[in-house]
Amino acid sequence: MRAGTRDIIEKTLPIAALVATFLLGALTLAPFVPALLWSVFISVAVLPFHQQLAAGLRGRRGVATVLTFAALVGLVLVPMLLLLRSIIAVVPDLATAIAEGDALDRIGLDLPAQLPSTWRDVWDNLGNDLQALRNVIGGDLRLLLSSVMFEGRLMGHFILEFLLGLILAAIILHNHERLARLAARAAMKLGGDRGHELGAQSVLTIRYTVLGILGSAAVQTAVAAFAYWIVGAPHWPILAFVTFLLGLLQVGPVLIWAPLAAWLWIDDQTGLAIFLVLWGLFAVGLSDNLVKALVVSRGAHLPAILVFLGAIGGLLAWGIVGIFVGPVVLALCLQLTLWWLDAGKTGGHRPGSAIDPSMTSAHTPRDQEDRG
Repeated sequence: MRAGTRDIIEKTLPIAALVATFLLGALTLAPFVPALLWSVFISVAVLPFHQQLAAGLRGRRGVATVLTFAALVGLVLVPMLLLLRSIIAVVPDLATAIAEGDALDRIGLDLPAQLPSTWRDVWDNLGNDLQALRNVIGGDLRLLLSSVMFEGRLMGHFILEFLLGLILAAIILHNHERLARLAARAAMKLGGDRGHELGAQSVLTIRYTVLGILGSAAVQTAVAAFAYWIVGAPHWPILAFVTFLLGLLQVGPVLIWAPLAAWLWIDDQTGLAIFLVLWGLFAVGLSDNLVKALVVSRGAHLPAILVFLGAIGGLLAWGIVGIFVGPVVLALCLQLTLWWLDAGKTGGHRPGSAIDPSMTSAHTPRDQEDRG
């Protein structure tokens, strides 16, 4: 073997081994990518809260991490568990009502007593049409119901992904100083000061996207769910989840509370109907506008179509957890692209862009010694 060929092989083999090792690592972590992304996004979003809590506890970071994790579980995981319980409770009855033609009152969807006769005839004709449809495609309907039950199992998988993401977020928060130093060092090696500024812009984008989109949808869902519970809406946790999805897709919860208010009005529950309309217009609307105003003022204005495509694309790519991860990923791509274009005009610095404190504090004297 020629000496030149031997040298090429000796230089190529270590690189190939390194690439193969990283590929194996990527394949190993591939099933956990949604949970990993979710943990990074959550930890970046709540890091200021965690730092303030640790400062209030006189630097006891472990206690602050435990309290932050408990708050995340109470605010994120517990509502998801309640939703899963509601879905498990209603799916069997809904499947029976569809497959066997039973009345929908078994799942709380009985018609209002004051419904006009014309509307009742439309409802009865619709039921007859559905019965004829069941007779024609009964087998396909059973397959569809099996798919619905499978989606219920996917909800359980979604809960596990959420829990894993919260655990990883707590670990990241507890070690955020060390991880920030490593991230700053990697950014400096890859792109120098420009790479460091790009990392800081990424942190800001992730934080305000999570707070602006997910936070806004969560707040208006909590406010709307209270009204659903007050008026006695059947299976109100499911309505709350649909409200959250509509808020996440930038559609708005009016598609839920407006038909519900009309239903109550027809059912001669005028007081509850008026309460629901006023609550939806003022309480739900103001809570959404308040959160978005606070976040947009910090520079996280994102096109609604981008959020919509991110949620739908994330759902198709990563499952249910992708609904939450997708908009943040697309928002990050958009903001970094705009930053890059703007930085090219201004010589590497974007006017008005703030460097995140957690990133700038990553440059410690020890880091300076290591680079020296």
